Amino acid sequence: MSSGQATQKSVSVRAYYIFLISAVLFGIGQFHRLSGAVTIPPIANDIGIAVENLGGIAAILFFTSAVLQIPNGLLLDRYGPRRVMPFYVGAAIVGCLVMAFAQSFEEVLLSRMLLGGGFSVTMMSAYVLFAKWFPVDRFATIASWMMAASSIGSILASYPLAYFIETFGWRPAYFIVAAFTLLAVFIGVMVIRDAPDEYVQDAKQPTTLIASIKGYVEVLKFPGFFYFLAMGFVAFGPSTAILGMWGGPYLQDIYGLDGVARGEILFMMVVAIPVGALFFGPLDRVIPSRKMIVYTAVGFEIVAFTVLGLNDGLPLWAIAGLFVSIAFLQQHYIVLAAQCRAAFPDYFVGRANSTLNMVSILGVGGMQMLVGWGLWLSPEHGYEISFLGIAALLVTACIFYFWSFTGNPENNLKE
Repeated sequence: MSSGQATQKSVSVRAYYIFLISAVLFGIGQFHRLSGAVTIPPIANDIGIAVENLGGIAAILFFTSAVLQIPNGLLLDRYGPRRVMPFYVGAAIVGCLVMAFAQSFEEVLLSRMLLGGGFSVTMMSAYVLFAKWFPVDRFATIASWMMAASSIGSILASYPLAYFIETFGWRPAYFIVAAFTLLAVFIGVMVIRDAPDEYVQDAKQPTTLIASIKGYVEVLKFPGFFYFLAMGFVAFGPSTAILGMWGGPYLQDIYGLDGVARGEILFMMVVAIPVGALFFGPLDRVIPSRKMIVYTAVGFEIVAFTVLGLNDGLPLWAIAGLFVSIAFLQQHYIVLAAQCRAAFPDYFVGRANSTLNMVSILGVGGMQMLVGWGLWLSPEHGYEISFLGIAALLVTACIFYFWSFTGNPENNLKE
């Protein structure tokens, strides 16, 4: 089988299992990325961490993941997910155990760094595998299925986790997740193969790490890629800033909700994630312009954050509705990733999509810090200031995105 062609029936069963384990590993990573709003407040209360340090604790996971995206892409294109993934996720297991025993701010910070670094490779590993085990025109659909299947991790990170912590505490939760992650890695090593037996490597596939690094320059110089990354910066940040950290404190500070009540609203946001993924994935094959899909979704996000920023007395049901819609709309990232994948040949998929993922993760960390800065500037109206700041960033990204990948028909890019 040549590069980019559909897999044969003889490998379809393994492709199915690879999809499942990829979804499980990505889902565990999502659990950690989105559990901050539930776990960080009780951890901070027990250990005695000042409120001004909460934004840094939340953001360090994302910043660590972002820093590793470029080396991740190089390693995945050179050595393949089967060898790279166990090493990384092993570090995340250590991070879980560090958190379970943490007694200080520094130990919590170290744990979050290990978790961010360990799970930084799971999405890109899946994308590299999907590029070789599934047809290129099915990429967005397969990615949306993975996002939907992995949402169990996101769901567990909201109300169920809040209830578990209220009942048993946060330390046992990290022990349980560490054990489950170890089992998932073991199964992954048994199941994952980097490509079908019939797959023919492209002659330009890097055979050394130096060749991978040199090829990265070609990715960064690709026409329109810089403008494309501007939209990547705001792809995950808006929703994850709420769901991964500040949604809980916002609902507590402004509406006086307890942990379980906050978890219920965050749970509704989490449920919207797989719904959005299953909506945007197939939409990619129906709407002729990926840019139109992205612009429409981001346009509604701008409206939602503007309403949040200009109104400080909205009823709770309106806040819940806006939060849920933002979580739903965030899933346009699937279309953005498909646009990136289609622009580059197979041997560049790891480096190109890891660059997109790096910028997206930086956006998450940046927006979490932005909310913290808003509260520092104005404790009374900090949330409103931050929501308007996010809306302004979304508008700016839309302007840059207009010039992304324009005029490159030789790449069969569906703009």
